Amino acid sequence: MPAEFQLTPTDSTVMQMLGDWLKAEILPEGWGLFQGQQNRLPMPSGSHLVMQPTTRRPLATNSHGHDEEGVTISQPVELSIRLTARGPESLTVLGGVSTLWRDRRTVAWFRHRRPDMAPIDTGPLTQQDFTSAEQQYEASATLTLRLVIMTTLKRPAETATALGMASMVEATLATPLPSADH
Repeated sequence: MPAEFQLTPTDSTVMQMLGDWLKAEILPEGWGLFQGQQNRLPMPSGSHLVMQPTTRRPLATNSHGHDEEGVTISQPVELSIRLTARGPESLTVLGGVSTLWRDRRTVAWFRHRRPDMAPIDTGPLTQQDFTSAEQQYEASATLTLRLVIMTTLKRPAETATALGMASMVEATLATPLPSADH
């Protein structure tokens, strides 16, 4: 996809920001942090947290901003990211995430680094039984975080000095408007 049609912020940017916040503010020493994907690899050993985007929901109609370079199309979107914690302190760690997610310090942390994203709320914190491939019980918990991101997409604008040949052919072949003298 050409750079001018790239939706920003990208998923990797959002996940990097969330990961940076988790490492700086929440995760205990020794905890791993991974971005989840379906790749059939075994889960890592030790206490860790897996982040996985789950839903993206538009919150409003697009807005358009025009300038001499083109048009910027913006849309606020609610992005849900599921956190899955595995390890003896999984419920406690996700409890800390849930408690701090809408704290004013967290909101300021995001606003300072990326003004186009902000925490909204969380879903319920749930504990789950997890049995590993070796039939060992491991503590596991999940929490869904929701944040608003202001997505933007930039497109070049056609101008009278930069019309393509197809546009000119269409304009000359169009049926003329009837005169207003009747």
